[in-house]
Amino acid sequence: MQLVSPRYLESGYMWLLFVVGVFTALYGNVFLASVIIGFSLYALIMPELLFRLAEYVHVEVTDELKLFPNDEETYTIKLVSTAPVPLGVVRLSGYLHPTVESEEHAFWRQENYVGREAAVAYTLPLKAIRRGPIRMEAIGMEIRDPLRMFSLYKEDPLDRIGYVFPEFLPYPIPKRPPTLPGEEMVRHSAYRDPETFQSVAPYHGQPMRQLYWSAYAKTGELLARTEQPVQANEYVVVLDLLTKDGRALTHQMERLISQAAALCRDFEKENASYGLIVPTLTKEGITYDLAPGSGETHFRKVMTTLACLSERDFPLARSLFERKVAKYGGSQSILRLGGDGR
Repeated sequence: MQLVSPRYLESGYMWLLFVVGVFTALYGNVFLASVIIGFSLYALIMPELLFRLAEYVHVEVTDELKLFPNDEETYTIKLVSTAPVPLGVVRLSGYLHPTVESEEHAFWRQENYVGREAAVAYTLPLKAIRRGPIRMEAIGMEIRDPLRMFSLYKEDPLDRIGYVFPEFLPYPIPKRPPTLPGEEMVRHSAYRDPETFQSVAPYHGQPMRQLYWSAYAKTGELLARTEQPVQANEYVVVLDLLTKDGRALTHQMERLISQAAALCRDFEKENASYGLIVPTLTKEGITYDLAPGSGETHFRKVMTTLACLSERDFPLARSLFERKVAKYGGSQSILRLGGDGR
């Protein structure tokens, strides 16, 4: 906490003024002496009173925000006072993280009257700008005395109040290698291949859509193909953000994160089980490795992880990253985004 006041109100000057007031009362005008003594006592006592009142005040946050770029939302910050006296007009202010802005500004402040043992709501209009956590560097509280001579500034640490999730961008669907000569297949889904061959047999009156025309053009023999949708049990999205040498993060980081978000959204729509692996470390040494799962809670966890990815994260050694990816297999289908400069 920090007290701001004019220099002439410092305690040394006020004690000197108090002594002057006492001598004035003894040898001069009593009314003038009472004004001088009252003013000096007010200036000496009020700073200590403000410090004591500040101990009764704290800030509480409400629900966690979940926004996408360009979304607008009004967030509520609650100032709770248990002080036995009214605090008067209290100002809250703070600098916003670059992921959001308030009325086209990065700085927000608002004043409200705070009564005795009251909880007052402060509104924070927000507009999401880009992916990342939503936070304030620190929320400042300004409490002033009734005569506006002293201002006490108190900072409360404020945890993340939410996240700006990445946008959804179209993702590339890996091509399946052809199973027969001349085959040209187009996949429309990363999690289900509607044109997976089960068998090929000579044509005997099957529907025309099952004719294998590319093979007929090469062999002159009519063949029919049998298809059946195939879907894996679990999926692992490998978000490879490393450069070719594995020493830094790729400049295409934002695009890849948005594609991974769209891919996970489609998995969720299909009620599929999916996980996420990212080759980075946080400053605390935490890796981004989410086991396969499904449901709203798992999807929110994945989107939160994608929102928290930062250019300040440390790249994981490619050899270690590849060993981690190699652990998945069997019924788990690995879908890789990025890597090798793509």
